[in-house]
Amino acid sequence: MLDSLLSYSDSPLWLVLVVIVSTFMLEDLAIIGAGMLAASGKLAPEVAFAATCTGMFIGDTALYLFGRLAHVWPWLANKFRHDLIQRQVKPLQQAPWHQLALIRCMPGLRTFGYIACGLARVPGSTFTVANVVSIVIWAAMIFTVAFVLGKQYAETLHEWLWFVLPLALLVFILGQRRLRARMEAA
Repeated sequence: MLDSLLSYSDSPLWLVLVVIVSTFMLEDLAIIGAGMLAASGKLAPEVAFAATCTGMFIGDTALYLFGRLAHVWPWLANKFRHDLIQRQVKPLQQAPWHQLALIRCMPGLRTFGYIACGLARVPGSTFTVANVVSIVIWAAMIFTVAFVLGKQYAETLHEWLWFVLPLALLVFILGQRRLRARMEAA
């Protein structure tokens, strides 16, 4: 059983699926991981980048649609009365492009921000275009850095990867919690 599961790990299709799904959890780490997969030759750079952008788009659109759905489903609307979401609704109604760019650059705001887009009734076309532009720019920056550094330090990173990866994940999660706590306190 374990052998059959491990045999999938080298399949490009499996890796694409892993990249897409991982963007739903920790988007920036998924971009870095995709860049490293491309640098190591396990995925073509274009495929890894496209998988990252696809996963980000699916996740962001789902959050936006949950916000829109809250207008017709009272139970969901009640769940979205969080102050962090409500504070973003008015700025999104006034300047959606600007706010969407800020949401993309602020990792702690993404989940709340895209739900707030739906609650603010940002038009679907505006959301989609602004989201795609911000995804491509943001992912390209992070992916390029990860890809270049991955190519340059591949052998060194390979030796330390299993030690550094859990540490990086822990630091990232703690940083996200701290950022979210600061935002909620403000």
